[in-house]
Amino acid sequence: MNNLDFIKFVCTWLDDKKGEDIVALNIEEISSIADYFIIVSSSSERGVKSLADNLITDIKKKFQLNLKTEGANDKRWIIIDSGDVLIHIFHSETRAIYDLESLWYEAKKVSAI
Repeated sequence: MNNLDFIKFVCTWLDDKKGEDIVALNIEEISSIADYFIIVSSSSERGVKSLADNLITDIKKKFQLNLKTEGANDKRWIIIDSGDVLIHIFHSETRAIYDLESLWYEAKKVSAI
């Protein structure tokens, strides 16, 4: 699987499903935890949970990946770990608090949509 094809799929999928403020960051030169982050928001907890659940289902169907998740019970910040790519699905208010884009300011943005 090519990471950029995977990122394009995820970002397009999130855009189609009304994910808000989608950002893809290349962090491979500044971190060892992953190569890329995808960050997206929803204005409701139901939206966060729905985006995560449905995205996981579609990624598994298309890419046959074994994904790990964190935060599914909280519904304010769910992380989907595909190995090289970490997908952060935030409630809008929670995203503003943690502001990952500023924390990872050195990362290069990836044009995926």
